Amino acid sequence: MPLSEVQRDILLLLAAHRTPESYVAGATALNQDGPRFSGDIDVFHDREESVARAAEADSALRAEYGFAVRWLRREPGLHVLVAERRGESTRLEWARDSDFRFFPTSRDALYGYRLHVFDIAANKALAAAGRREPRDVLDLIHIHDRHVPLGAVIWAAVAKDPGYSPESLITEIRRNARYRADDYADLALVEPVDAGAVARRLRVILDEADAFVHAMPAGKEGLAFLADGQPVQPDPAALNAYVEHEAQRGGHWPSTAEISGAMLRGDHTAPP
Repeated sequence: MPLSEVQRDILLLLAAHRTPESYVAGATALNQDGPRFSGDIDVFHDREESVARAAEADSALRAEYGFAVRWLRREPGLHVLVAERRGESTRLEWARDSDFRFFPTSRDALYGYRLHVFDIAANKALAAAGRREPRDVLDLIHIHDRHVPLGAVIWAAVAKDPGYSPESLITEIRRNARYRADDYADLALVEPVDAGAVARRLRVILDEADAFVHAMPAGKEGLAFLADGQPVQPDPAALNAYVEHEAQRGGHWPSTAEISGAMLRGDHTAPP
């Protein structure tokens, strides 16, 4: 996602507070050259008791640097405020999230620590299946075009929510993704979007994902597949050419030193 000036300043200011268990996730961490500006900064935590502690520490530091802070929610597991400076504002949310993921969180100069883009993509696919938010459609298209084909994301995402199969996840995304031009009007976009063109593009992507899912063998649902250390959409007829990668508590890097090194070097870049 593109970042506003106030978001970038806050992220840099708070980067030293982030840890492998207190990390930036969500749309803000997806990418800095996406189609829209995110309205908030999401800081996720593996444990509920860490949420309030991080929110208090972060909000105090912001006040020292001239930000006006207004709390919206302060509940166990979820703290939300609006930070404003010189007429520009953003929401900040501290929340607990499951630590069941494909990869560990990664150190980053801007974010401090961030969730791996593949896990962000899987979370976004699940979110798009469970709610009606036009921003999700733009994010899914961006993920497919710049990071990993959506079929591979959907195939793996079901490991995080066993209530879905890859087929049902595609069905629910289709059901929710029906938006008109006025549905996009409230989004802060880099440039206006054509609702019809967006719908057609998503339909093509989901058709491709559906074809991929139906070509994959049963029993491997929930796996990510790696080539040269990067998540990819595999050829279903040649799965032995890829490294299978499972989600687990805390995530993990692939088992070989060569692949782990490639993952660390390429964590924030789209595969070729």
